[in-house]
Amino acid sequence: MRVLGIIAEYDPFHNGHLYHLKESISRTGAEASVVLMSGCFTQRGLPAMTDKRVRAGVAAECGVDLVIELPFVYAAGGAEMFARGAVGIMDGLGVVDYLSFGSESGDVEALSRVAALFAEDSERLNGAIREAMGQGASYPAAREQSISELMGAAAASLMRAPNNILAMEYLRELIAVGSDIIPITVKRAAAGLGDVNTTARVAGASALRVMFRGLCNADGAHGAADDAEDAAGGDPFEYVPAATERAIREQIDTGGYLVFAEALFPHLVSSIIQSDCVLANLSNIYSAAEGLENRLVRAVRRSRSMDEAVRYTKTRRYTETRVRRLILHTVMGLTKEAMSAALAEPFYARVLAFSNTGAYLVRRAKDKGRIPLVTNANRDVDALASSSVTLGYDLRAAELYRLLSYGSLAGFNEISERPWVV
Repeated sequence: MRVLGIIAEYDPFHNGHLYHLKESISRTGAEASVVLMSGCFTQRGLPAMTDKRVRAGVAAECGVDLVIELPFVYAAGGAEMFARGAVGIMDGLGVVDYLSFGSESGDVEALSRVAALFAEDSERLNGAIREAMGQGASYPAAREQSISELMGAAAASLMRAPNNILAMEYLRELIAVGSDIIPITVKRAAAGLGDVNTTARVAGASALRVMFRGLCNADGAHGAADDAEDAAGGDPFEYVPAATERAIREQIDTGGYLVFAEALFPHLVSSIIQSDCVLANLSNIYSAAEGLENRLVRAVRRSRSMDEAVRYTKTRRYTETRVRRLILHTVMGLTKEAMSAALAEPFYARVLAFSNTGAYLVRRAKDKGRIPLVTNANRDVDALASSSVTLGYDLRAAELYRLLSYGSLAGFNEISERPWVV
């Protein structure tokens, strides 16, 4: 059985994701698929719009056989950390033959050449990046400048697009771990992250979240309107499969909220207030560096919203995404020491959803894989014992997300939650 692997966030699962899944299956001839998906929070430092098991269930209804959660410490990291966890887990399953990812380039060979530079000549490249950053450039700008110097402008231009960057990191990590997984890339079609193509009925995830926010009440986090036509930018349900629409409407109907970045703001303010006595020093937060945490504290104390806090904190050197990750790590209390401990722990894979074919893949991965595959965390607690720091942040993230989406933890126990079965 040929098995396709995909790394995704599905926030939300839209028509472009469905195209990528079908195109990847067609190109590889895969008979089964595994998706490794971000859980409660995403790589840009944002809460996912809907619950992870809801998103996993939608993916399974749309044809994915097995959905596994990417742990928080990797899912909410930069591109390099995101890829490190994702490729490590995908390779550790021992059953994946192909890894397919979207890219603006669509040229896996060109991306692989840049990845090889990172993997095989990292000392020279990192030296050039440090020199450029020392002159005041942001990390993305320094990276592009350094690649241009070492490989030429055409190679450097690939790093201007977010999916190309992630693709390159996946390829670099495949090289680093010596994986036998075969990479393929599908060129993004019809719409970019923030774009809408009404003719093709494809919208990027960022654009869709803006539309869905238009369905919500003024605070952007709680409640939703019944009439999709009220959404800013149009009806978001026109750009998603029926399974996504059903799941979102059901979450709203059962008392859940669509969650957006603004919902984190009170928790950020609380973290800043408590930082002196609880976190001791915000410079210990994982993504804090060069006084950025001090800018954040000053920004929060003068801000009335999350958008203001981000705007007052970011600089030419530190991008909005970097600031949002710092905010999330601050709220979650992810320290440098904790991250170091998590990185020393073995990988594991927690199942979020599966089909009949997925159940077969679970059995096969448990037999052939090199990492624990967990469908019941209560039952498999011994298998997770050596990854207690990583698991602890997964549980903490789930509880914070439950609070954001339902307003309380009443009746919720993440460790007892079971996978969505299709």
